[in-house]
Amino acid sequence: MTAADQIRLTMPEISALSLRAARGAGLDWGMAEECASAATWLAAHQFNWANAVLHQLETPMSRQVIPAIGRWHADEPVCGLHVGATLSDFACLPEGPGFGALSLGPINGPLMLVPFVVRAAKQLDTAFDVSLGAPPWLRVSGDCVQVLAGRAGPEMIAEVTISPTRHAPDPPHNAADQNAVVSRDQYDRLDRLALKMTVPSSALSAKGAGGLGLDDD
Repeated sequence: MTAADQIRLTMPEISALSLRAARGAGLDWGMAEECASAATWLAAHQFNWANAVLHQLETPMSRQVIPAIGRWHADEPVCGLHVGATLSDFACLPEGPGFGALSLGPINGPLMLVPFVVRAAKQLDTAFDVSLGAPPWLRVSGDCVQVLAGRAGPEMIAEVTISPTRHAPDPPHNAADQNAVVSRDQYDRLDRLALKMTVPSSALSAKGAGGLGLDDD
């Protein structure tokens, strides 16, 4: 990717673009804010935030999961964003990961789930190993994340298990990034989604603009 194909964005810009794209994709304000928060965290920790967000917003997928003790239930793979938001709600409850290993079932786009696992680790003041149906992929705490094995592409579907661990992840060598590079194609796709939240003015609203027809001069 050449410099001409790249756009460098600050964290506030990533947050604003992701929020608008999520709203344009039809998410409500609360879920759009969760999307923006997750995107910013992923970008600051050098994960492929743009592809993760685009996969969640462009790909039709289930958003229904039923929390239960030990294993959550779903009829089909569920989007990582919605499972993550649900995990935040249930983190400190018996259905959460604080009482032992928790299988979240098949997740569509598990990378988007990671910021929410970090949030749960902070809420519970513990560290977690995150597995994708194999040996642990990540180890997270409320402060940092360590990749243990392999990688998870934004489009991956995997059985995700979160397990409390006594071993804290190694601290990062560098501070969290304050900006991140995105390809022009990724930016354009996010921007097209964001434009969908713009409501075109009707003839009536245009006629009434400027003081409901009163002369403001």
